Amino acid sequence: MNRAQLIVSDACIGCGRCINVCPGGILHMGADGKPCIQDFDEFGWNGCWQCQHCLAVCPKAAVSVLGRRPEDSMPMPDPTTAEPVMDALVAGRRSCRRYLHRDVPRETIDEMLELLANAPNGGNKQLVEYTLVDSAETMDRLRALARAEMERLADEGIYPEGYDEQSYGDLKRWEKAVRPDMLFCGAPRILIPHAPLGHGEPVQDVIIAGTYFEPLCASRGLGAVMMTFPLDVLALMPDVRAPLGLPEDHYVGMIAGFGYPQIPYARTTQRRIDEGRIHRLSPAWSNLPIALPGRS
Repeated sequence: MNRAQLIVSDACIGCGRCINVCPGGILHMGADGKPCIQDFDEFGWNGCWQCQHCLAVCPKAAVSVLGRRPEDSMPMPDPTTAEPVMDALVAGRRSCRRYLHRDVPRETIDEMLELLANAPNGGNKQLVEYTLVDSAETMDRLRALARAEMERLADEGIYPEGYDEQSYGDLKRWEKAVRPDMLFCGAPRILIPHAPLGHGEPVQDVIIAGTYFEPLCASRGLGAVMMTFPLDVLALMPDVRAPLGLPEDHYVGMIAGFGYPQIPYARTTQRRIDEGRIHRLSPAWSNLPIALPGRS
């Protein structure tokens, strides 16, 4: 039997919020009017999901779990101040293709990786792994090796999936203006999220992790770019890909490049979704003759 360490202080008022949010359904109200946790066989679907929701919802900071104390949590932001900041981060996001030659502090990268543990993932299984290249020397070596092999393959008429001689030529032409490095967009650092196939929801989990990483970068003044082209390129050169140590049985959806932007945005863009791309459920749907459970 396993037991997630649950400590409930005298500040508990017996409101039951922790019980109502427990996805594993392993909390119940004890005879003393305080929440208790039942024994379970495993962490996960049939036991404690290790989500810490019980700790997070307690209005009196009375619940500690898994060795985590409520006083060590960050307070939730006020929506009136968080809304405009989040709106600006979303509206101001872009693919950064030019970077400064400036190191990203190790503590900043570690901080962002730790926060990625909060990204949604199937069943809270926490199966996403991260391959990080945070050394300028290593990144430059990877860039040079991949570029040399890519050029050699192009000379033989071999191009990444979805590309031909013309499209490859377009990429090389863009290097003179838009992005000096067509392979990794000049990113001085890269992060590769990946997860084991056949367990949980690897595709969704990896994509969501990458998506969460981008605003974490933006909030710290970093630029980011989500790239799939390098994956197609590296697929043609196993000897160059091998040092990355990406398991063959893992799903890899993108490579996230990041660093300090050479050309920062002065303001957000003003993109809009065309009304034709928004499909709202018709009010007439509620009048369909469907028999609902318990109703005649």
